[in-house]
Amino acid sequence: MSFQRIEPSDVASLIPNGATVVGNGFTMMGVADEIYAQIEKSFLEKGSPNELTFVHAAGQSNRVDGLARLAHPKLLKRVVGPHWGLNPPMANVLGADEVEAICLPQGQISTLYRTIAAGRPGQLSTVGLGTFVDPRHGGGRINESAQKATQPDEYVEVTTVHGREYLFYKSFPLDVAIIRGTRIDTNGNMSCADDVSILDNLAIAQAVHNCGGIVIAQVKEVVEPGEIPARDVEVPGVLVDYVMVTSDPARYHRQTNASVEVNWDLLTGYASPEELSEALLATELEDTRVRIGERGATLVRDGDIINLGTGLPGDSIGRALAVSGQIARVTLTVESGTYGGVPLGVVDFGCALHPAAIIGHPQQFDFYNGGGVDITFMGVGQVDGLGNINVSAFAGKAIGCGGFMDIVDGAKRICFLMVADSKHPKWVPAVDQLTFNGQGALAKGQEVFLATEHYLVQLTPQGWVVVEVDDNDEARAAASLVITK
Repeated sequence: MSFQRIEPSDVASLIPNGATVVGNGFTMMGVADEIYAQIEKSFLEKGSPNELTFVHAAGQSNRVDGLARLAHPKLLKRVVGPHWGLNPPMANVLGADEVEAICLPQGQISTLYRTIAAGRPGQLSTVGLGTFVDPRHGGGRINESAQKATQPDEYVEVTTVHGREYLFYKSFPLDVAIIRGTRIDTNGNMSCADDVSILDNLAIAQAVHNCGGIVIAQVKEVVEPGEIPARDVEVPGVLVDYVMVTSDPARYHRQTNASVEVNWDLLTGYASPEELSEALLATELEDTRVRIGERGATLVRDGDIINLGTGLPGDSIGRALAVSGQIARVTLTVESGTYGGVPLGVVDFGCALHPAAIIGHPQQFDFYNGGGVDITFMGVGQVDGLGNINVSAFAGKAIGCGGFMDIVDGAKRICFLMVADSKHPKWVPAVDQLTFNGQGALAKGQEVFLATEHYLVQLTPQGWVVVEVDDNDEARAAASLVITK
C-alpha cells in the first residue's frame, strides 16, 4: 500500500498550523465534505489546525456544508478564492474583515495549479486587466486586513510582452491538498468514476506533491489493484499520501447537492433536441425572467458556442432558445466543463442533464480565455454609464467574481441580463467594485449588450444606446433610467 489509511478523526492532525491548504470542488460536486467537517470539529474542540491559508478555484458550498464549515476566524488566516455567493458564512467573515480575503478569477486559479505543478513562476493573462484584480486597482485584496498584510502585487503583477499589457499571476507554494474520488486501489490509484464533473484533482495533487506537501484523499471505498482500469485513474498512486474512507457517503460524499448517487441516465444518457427542448420548457419561470431571456436570446446566431452564467442566464436563455427552436443549432456550455444538455442552477450549478460532453475545469477555462465562446450571458449587480459592472461585492459581503472575469475576457459578444424593476437599484453613478471594465472591452473589439424585461441597450464609446424598447409607458420609463456616459 503506497498510502497511509486514516480514520476521519485523524485528518485534522495532519494539517500543520499556518499551512497553505488547497481543496477541490465546485458547488458540492467533488467536495471532500467530511474532511472539512473534521477540520472544523478539531478547531472548535482543540483550537487546531489554525491560521490556515485556504486556496480554492471554485465556490464549494451549498450555503451550509463544504467550505462554509471552515468560515471561522483564527481557523483561517487568509482565503484565496474566486467566489462565495453560495457560502454566506464565508462571505460574512470576509466582508467583516475577520479573515484576509484575496479574490482572484476562477479560471486563473484553476490553471495556476498546473503552472505551480510545472514549476513555472506564474502565468500571463489579460483576464482582470482594469478590474479590482489589477494591482493598480487593489490586486484582488478585497478587505482591509488583506491590504495590510500584502502588497498590491503579492499575487498579480502588471507586465508588458511584445508591447501588449498582461497580468502575471504568480505561483506560490502549497502545503496540503484535499481531494476526493470514488474509489482507490491499494496502490493509491484513484478513480472519480461516480463524479459528474472533471475538476482539478490531478493538477492540485501534482502541484502539492511537487511543492513537497501532502495529498489527502476522501473516497467511498478501497479496492484491490486491477479493479480500476488504467484509463479510469484520475490521480496516480504516487501522488496520494493519505486516504480517508468516508463514514457516511449520503451525508459527506454527495455527487451534487441534490443527488447522493448519480443518475447516469439523466447525466450521460442521450437526449434528442426535441427531448432537450421539452426538459428546458418543463421548469416554471416567472414572466419577467422569461421576457429577459427571450430578449437576450435574440442576439444568438446559429452555430454559436454559448456560455451561461449562474442565476438569470442559466434559468432563462436555454428556455428561450427552446421556444424559438434554435436550441438544436447552438451549443450551451458551463464553466465547470459541460457541453450541451440542460444546465442546472443554484447549488447544483455546474452540472447538466444529458450533456453531450464533460471536459476538465482548467481545459474549459483555457478554451474560454482563448476566445472559444461566441456569446456569453451574465447577470448584473450594478452597472454604470461607462459600462462598468459589479457582480462581486454587495452590502458588506464578499461575493467574489467567480469565473465571470475569465469568461467575459475571451467572449466575442457579451450580453448582461438584468431585472429592470428590481427592488435594489441597478443603475448607479459608479459601481462599488469594478468586476468588468466596459470601455476596456470595447477597446478589445468586443460587443457588449444589456437586456431587461423592458429594453435592450448596447455599449458604445459614448455610453449606452437604446437598441430596442417595448412600446408602453412602463418600458419607456424604465429605459429613461439608463445612465449614459
